[in-house]
Amino acid sequence: MSIQKTEHDGVSGATNHSGRSRVLIVEDNAPLRKLMADILKFEGYAVSEAFDAPSMRQRIYARRPARHAGESFDLIITDIQMPGENGIASLATLRSAGCRIPAVIVTAFPELATRERIDELQATLLSKPFSMAELRSVAATVLRFGRD
Repeated sequence: MSIQKTEHDGVSGATNHSGRSRVLIVEDNAPLRKLMADILKFEGYAVSEAFDAPSMRQRIYARRPARHAGESFDLIITDIQMPGENGIASLATLRSAGCRIPAVIVTAFPELATRERIDELQATLLSKPFSMAELRSVAATVLRFGRD
């Protein structure tokens, strides 16, 4: 599968040296995080993993200075339910810091208020349970076209 490099508010999305799209998966459930990472790696993405909000920010800011937050990945896929800060709050923090990287928020509880907040953050919702085919499809669609 060939995924084109995307642009985020006029800032080129980063790719690794081979030109593959870079995806950051943020999920506290280690077996699920590994499965998601393995599926996306098989599809040709360069995948990094984080288990909570602080480790997510560390991976993003370790690649670029804070003023360029979000330029180091082409896509963030984050769970809502995590220890400490949840995925929506984490994404809101990134957005307020200027990060416009496309995001997919994963949840087993897609209530209306949650959907509205996800829309406000210009993210895409992926409801649990999901198939690996759905994960691949959502990742490819968001990387190619932005929000669905």
